[in-house]
Order: sequence, then C-alpha cells, then structure tokens
Amino acid sequence: MKKIGFLFDLDGTLINSQAAVFNSWVTMANEAGIPLEALAGHHGVPAEQTLRKVLAGREEAEIQKWIRRVTDLEIADVDGVHAAPGALELLTELNDREIPWTIVTSCTTDLAIARTRAGKIPMPANSVTFDQVTRGKPFPEPFILGADRLGLQTDLCWAVEDAPGGVTSAKEAGCTVAGVLTTHTREELPHADHHLEHLNQLLGKAGL
Repeated sequence: MKKIGFLFDLDGTLINSQAAVFNSWVTMANEAGIPLEALAGHHGVPAEQTLRKVLAGREEAEIQKWIRRVTDLEIADVDGVHAAPGALELLTELNDREIPWTIVTSCTTDLAIARTRAGKIPMPANSVTFDQVTRGKPFPEPFILGADRLGLQTDLCWAVEDAPGGVTSAKEAGCTVAGVLTTHTREELPHADHHLEHLNQLLGKAGL
C-alpha cells in the first residue's frame, strides 16, 4: 500500500479557539473602525490577507499596525483554547503507527506555538505557518510545502480542514480533502472529498 500522510489545519480542526478568535477580532475591529460584517467569511484565511482586503485604501503603516495588534491579542488570549474532540487520540495513533503528519496553518509561528501549547497539541518542527509562505490559504502554497516537508507528493496527502479557504488551498495543491464539520456545514464545504462529523472517522475514511 502506498505511504500516505496527513496535513492538519489548526484552528477549528485540531483545536477549538473560536472564542479567542472572536474576542480578539472584535476588539481590534472596534479599535480600527472596521465594521464587523466586513470580517464575515474570512475564517481560515491569514490575518494579514484578511486585513489587507478589509483595510484596502489605508496607509501601509496603519495596515501593519492592525496586523500586529490582532496577532498580539490572539497570542495573549488562550483562555478557553482546547484540543478538538478526538484530536489528541488521533495524533497519538498516527505517531504510534508511524504515519507522517504535520500542521498547515494560517497562524503565524508565534500564534501557532501559543495555540498548540494552550491546547496541549504537539506542534511538529516541520509545521507550516503563514510567515513561511509567500501566499497563504486559499492559495495552494501552504499545502504544497506541507507535503514537501513530509517527503510526499501532494496526491499522497490527506488535508484535514474546517474552512472553505483551507479546502480550496488543499484541493488546488492536489490533496485529498476531508472537511471536518466544526465551524462550517457540509453545504459550505462542497469541494471537500469527504466530510467528518468527528476526527475519529478520519482513518476509516482513509482506509487505515
């Protein structure tokens, strides 16, 4: 059987950080004068890409200020951040069976470290974070790099994602995509190859 690997999104997939994300972005949006409705639909997309879109027309120095502000808020707010149901058990099983996996996230490295630490999720040294790519999700580069770091072609990798932008990124990269239904519905992730109600369904779907 061909060796396959797994590329996991972080927020909404391996960890639940919805409250921290919401609180941080509401605080920053209020300070920056950004209408909250302008932020809808950007879950799973890197903060910098989101803010460049919603702050289009503002000075670069101001955009950089708000990117730093929301990142600092998110790093500081880890109350309530915890592992998603089944995440620790799944990663332990993958390690025990020597099945390669890593994390592919839209978080910066510092934020990913803070979130994985809060959720008690291991963060592999070969994880892919936003500050390691030229263009983050929904572009394919993060998952192409993730597969490369596992030493596998993308068509031998399963990407596990909860957000439309991440599903698009992984599909464009050539991965098989399992959409985990934590933050979006099946109808909102129509391009995923499989849908998971719970992470404990993943290995069965992959024939493992």
